Amino acid sequence: MADEKQPPARSDEDIRLGDLVVLMAEPGPFTVVEIDPPAVVIESPLGARRKVLDIAVRRVSAEPPVNR
Repeated sequence: MADEKQPPARSDEDIRLGDLVVLMAEPGPFTVVEIDPPAVVIESPLGARRKVLDIAVRRVSAEPPVNR
């Protein structure tokens, strides 16, 4: 059988189009609008776009955190 390269398996932590993310450099949240590994393009609610490394963003839920 010929050497066939297979893409790495996706994990639950992989960033996907439409994910809501935050990054430390700017107040967020942002939405992932394009993926070009190892970078992603994110968009703010006001329409500002930025291209950042995928390791710089963290996926979040749409609900604010609860402080107790």
